[in-house]
Amino acid sequence: MRVDHVPPVSPRDRMLVEWVAQAKVGDALPPPWSYSRSPLESVVRTLAMLGVIERPEPDASWAAIARDASAAAQVWLEQYPADGDAGAGTAPG
Repeated sequence: MRVDHVPPVSPRDRMLVEWVAQAKVGDALPPPWSYSRSPLESVVRTLAMLGVIERPEPDASWAAIARDASAAAQVWLEQYPADGDAGAGTAPG
């Protein structure tokens, strides 16, 4: 499904969504998220702020969050493809 409005997303945040969509168990988190005091929480918070995922329930397992985030990131990338948008989806500045 293609939508007309592309949310403002920085290249760094788009890279994170792409990484989440393709990540495998055991893959190292990319910087700068890997430098965070709580890297997984930082990634989840970023994805939620971008609207890629809903904020997970407090008792959700990390494995379930990762599965859901990967699937949601793939859907998000289909909705907001990078190619052909000539800069759409990037934050101004």
